[in-house]
Amino acid sequence: MMLVGDVADARTPRPSHSLRVVSETWSFSFADPRGRFFCHGRDGRALLATDKAVLDAELAGEGPFRLRGPALGELELEPLGPPVSFEHGTRREWICRGSGRSAKGEKLDGYGAVAAGPGPLAGVALRRTLWLCIEGKLAISGLAERVASEDPHGAEWLEVHVARGTPIEPSRVADPRLSTTYDAEQRVLRAGLELWEDEIEGERERGGALRLAGETVAGGDLEGVAVTFMVWHRGEGQGVGCYTIERA
Repeated sequence: MMLVGDVADARTPRPSHSLRVVSETWSFSFADPRGRFFCHGRDGRALLATDKAVLDAELAGEGPFRLRGPALGELELEPLGPPVSFEHGTRREWICRGSGRSAKGEKLDGYGAVAAGPGPLAGVALRRTLWLCIEGKLAISGLAERVASEDPHGAEWLEVHVARGTPIEPSRVADPRLSTTYDAEQRVLRAGLELWEDEIEGERERGGALRLAGETVAGGDLEGVAVTFMVWHRGEGQGVGCYTIERA
């Protein structure tokens, strides 16, 4: 994954958007449900959920982002607004509209996310990330971590942000709840999200999701990461998103 722009002559001014902090880990995901194209990646490796293949990939730019790979195709991921900045840590996440062509030449059109933050788990037993987007006007980003794997709920914190408008503007949810249902093979089957955006005056909003595609990655830096792409229903709206679970 490209983390910095091409090296230029020291006398040549370089645009600031081509520079990145190399200590961060960058990740991405994209979903085109109509085209049945789903990909998730980190540090130069990508999983095509429909093919169960781990491929080389390159991510460049600073919004719009460009994603490409010899077996992946080419995508442009245009942020719908400013990034979500999670207060519990250093993760930043851009929800994006994505378009391009697959390696087979098929047109791609959907939504995705690009994130920068801490790398593989260190001192954490489990990390969950979640994003979803409904018609480009409502986006939700979530991050949860658990210190002790034997404690399924008590030691886990959850932070969720909701973004609305054009461009979308994120705000932190006062009281979020995330539930997950697994099938017999321990794959994510369904998910539910309950949000109290204002813990004093707000009303509870519910949303639910069903699995579209997914896989637990074998090999490389993505080893053991369970990736699930889901179709989300929230009120009268329907969207798409990606839910990942990473265990130490």
